[in-house]
Amino acid sequence: MANLIYRVVSACGALGYGYPKESLDEALKGRVDAIVSDAGSMDAGPFYLGTGTEYFEREAVKLDYRHMVEAGARLGVPVILGSCGMAGGDRNLDYMLAVAKEVFADLGIADAKVAVISAELDPEIVVSELKAGALRATGTGPELDETALRESTIVGQMGIHPLITALESGAQYIFAGRSCDVALFASDMVRRGIDAGLAYHVGHVLECGALACDPGSPSDCLVAEIYDDGSALFVAPNPARRCTSYSIAAHSLYEESHPQLQFYPEGILAMEKTTFFAPDSRSAGIRGSRFVRSAKPWPWSIKLEGSRRLGARKVSLLHIDPADLAKVPADVLVYGRNGVQTRPVGPGQRELGIIIETTAKTEEAAVMLGSLLTHYLIHYGYAGRKATAGNIAYPLSPNLVSFRREDGSFGAIVPSGTRDPVFFANYAGIKQAVIGLIEAEFPAALKDAGYRIIDADEMAPAILVRTTGRDPAELAARHAAEVARITALVTPKSGSLIGLDAPDAYEWTLYHLLQNEDVIKTVMFPIAYFDATGADWVKTGDARPRYFDIGETGYTGNLDDRTLSLIQEVPAPGVRAGEHRLLDMAVVIRSKDAGINRLTFDIIFTSGENYEIALNSNVFTPKNMALVLGLPLERIVGTFFVDSCNAIKVSVDRPNISASLDERDVFGAQQQSVIENLSVPVHRRALAVASSF
Repeated sequence: MANLIYRVVSACGALGYGYPKESLDEALKGRVDAIVSDAGSMDAGPFYLGTGTEYFEREAVKLDYRHMVEAGARLGVPVILGSCGMAGGDRNLDYMLAVAKEVFADLGIADAKVAVISAELDPEIVVSELKAGALRATGTGPELDETALRESTIVGQMGIHPLITALESGAQYIFAGRSCDVALFASDMVRRGIDAGLAYHVGHVLECGALACDPGSPSDCLVAEIYDDGSALFVAPNPARRCTSYSIAAHSLYEESHPQLQFYPEGILAMEKTTFFAPDSRSAGIRGSRFVRSAKPWPWSIKLEGSRRLGARKVSLLHIDPADLAKVPADVLVYGRNGVQTRPVGPGQRELGIIIETTAKTEEAAVMLGSLLTHYLIHYGYAGRKATAGNIAYPLSPNLVSFRREDGSFGAIVPSGTRDPVFFANYAGIKQAVIGLIEAEFPAALKDAGYRIIDADEMAPAILVRTTGRDPAELAARHAAEVARITALVTPKSGSLIGLDAPDAYEWTLYHLLQNEDVIKTVMFPIAYFDATGADWVKTGDARPRYFDIGETGYTGNLDDRTLSLIQEVPAPGVRAGEHRLLDMAVVIRSKDAGINRLTFDIIFTSGENYEIALNSNVFTPKNMALVLGLPLERIVGTFFVDSCNAIKVSVDRPNISASLDERDVFGAQQQSVIENLSVPVHRRALAVASSF
């Protein structure tokens, strides 16, 4: 019988999402070796790195961290955060440290050893690498520019070694800047001698909290147990969720452009031979994942992210009569027509704009309620949800615009939209459930502010106008001219909002690999140690990460992400027996950014039979997917089969860099509708293959 050798708790998908205290209490029963949470991401756009600000509400971040510290202090185990303050720059890190000092003071934490790891990099170093031609692209764009780099805040995604060094020093509370999400979990496991392949795969499953469960949500806890037979078991502490071999295998695809290969600073996680299993109805496990120390650029490569300010931004939201929709120029973003995707809705399709608007006596109250409604709405998990990466698409980063009304009250709006037919069918219940969650967890937010959720579609269209510029007068004039171009053709209805000052616009300037080992090992990721008592933190020393090789060499499997598991066109399918709607064949149909320059689609089928039908249909070949998505064939990274969970993955170069000025879906979470609407031909040959299962 296998023996438990390590047990780690993932608090939630990102600090600030919130999670039930009861789930954490249940997770802490029995052995606990570490409590970990990712604290951020680049998914929400470059604004947070460029400004050093946080995406989530401060009180939500503080409450989530307080629960973790209470548990860590009681149990004496490491408490690890990475990508602190959302983007992981030094200002983001300082934000999180200020929150942590309040938590330490509130809880009376004394004589605690703290490690703080910076992830920022001097832009001049990056410019030198650019001049030497040494920065390696990770896909299409962004185009590198020396001036833009010098104006940027730049971070690198740290791997496991800075975290391991901090743990080996005896630090109990670790605050890391920008980090590979997986490294936060894998670091302590590798330090303790657990196989790297298992450690990295466990980390990938845990980094989104309970999103790997059924039903999934990043606003809940997940536990991983590691055994001495080389296996790991995932357990959901919340009895309303369960882990299945299917849900764990499906989540192993999430946010990655390839289903079986993931690339990290230290090497490559290869999951081609991974086995997924379920010992009971509520837990599931993995074994057989491999971690490979391959040829350059792995190791050592650090992914760099850079952000700079483009200028101030003005926004107008114009509600119009449906009879006027045809008069609006085709290039204008209109919810009900092309608010979620540039391609207008087709016959039989629907697009729904969801515009959250709040009103309060203070700006803080209006923003707080708007933010809570937004965060709960995008990630609310409901029965039958197929687009599990997010329910709605945001065109702005940040997604909320606050303003003051003529009567002196404060307001906030969040424009968003969806084309998901499954969401439409559940929309009323989702809104009711979201309000119930806020009433239970943040009752003051609803007492201090009012709200309305405005539905915009072809029967009630809403136009979003966005203008950016560095000169205030010139910006105001250009925005007024853009609004005037529209209002010369249509008349805005009551409730329209014109000329709002939105948060500044930022752009991604860098998303490339740094391969200079000297810079990586002697300059990046400095560690500072502190002795912390309450809010009084005394610096006790500095350190450099200790680097060593991990992973196996001599791996003979395929490590080419353009050919491994690639779907090939099959011979003429033979006799056609009918067709199925893809919506009826799949349990998950989702899209999601895989970095700032790629978009990935996951279709997870209800059965092996439906999976084989799809594979033999030629619908999901790269050539056909280019036609379906309206993209040049060269922008299709690949279409891949995944036997472990009866899934197909389609990865493409993003049509634009995430959060660009023309963005409609910052997270890329609502681009799947054209795939959802597919019908898949059924051929008798595929049925014959499926019958052998």
